Amino acid sequence: MRREIAVSTDAADEAGRPPALSADAAGHPITLPTEPAGRRAMPAEPAGTRIAVSTDAADEVRRRVLRDLHDGLGPSLAAVALGLRAARHLLGHDPASAGPLLARLEEEVHHAVGEIRRLAAGAYPAELARLGLAGAVRAHVATLADRHPVRVDVQVAGTLPELPVAVQVAAYRIVCEALTNVVRHAGARHCVVRLWCAGGLHVEVVDDGVGACPRGGDGIGLSSMRERAREVGGTWAMEHAAAGGTRVAADLPVAGGV
Repeated sequence: MRREIAVSTDAADEAGRPPALSADAAGHPITLPTEPAGRRAMPAEPAGTRIAVSTDAADEVRRRVLRDLHDGLGPSLAAVALGLRAARHLLGHDPASAGPLLARLEEEVHHAVGEIRRLAAGAYPAELARLGLAGAVRAHVATLADRHPVRVDVQVAGTLPELPVAVQVAAYRIVCEALTNVVRHAGARHCVVRLWCAGGLHVEVVDDGVGACPRGGDGIGLSSMRERAREVGGTWAMEHAAAGGTRVAADLPVAGGV
């Protein structure tokens, strides 16, 4: 069943942050963690830290390919698998609805094939080229909304300015990976993605679940988000509230400020 996506472009607060979500589409109050005291936080990286350039260029290429496969194609193909499971169920109960779903899945497979080609060519995600950062995030959320019961709201403070390609890619991949953790591990009902510019690009993904840390702690997804922020000279942190909920935040600098 398709879930509604709420997008807010209301005025930002004094810090440039989008307004907090207060109710869902039906008017029911939503309580999401923001920055309460008593959080258990993963340490943020020092400002301006960058990944050291590997002396082995081949190893660096392999790391980049692994990360892009995990962050981009991994979630996309996982969504296709979930969609095929839903289609198989529909074929036995509501065959008429299975056709449109299978058509969408076919499109997603074509997109995945295109992503493989772009990855091989070293290009950034097609969604960013077509839609810009805010539009690409909304499109990704729309894909998740068809297959997961989590309500995801996208809040953007005004219109984002033109951003460096590297910063857009880092922000988009961080959001995608954070949302993957939410739907797979958090057990959340509501999640908010916030994007705003105030001296740089700021990204938040906040959920009301039980915690999105995969078993084993700092897995490849968390390391990937941290490294993407580092690569553009930014910082990344993840916090867990004692009462439940997780906040992922990335601050990505932009030359000259925005």
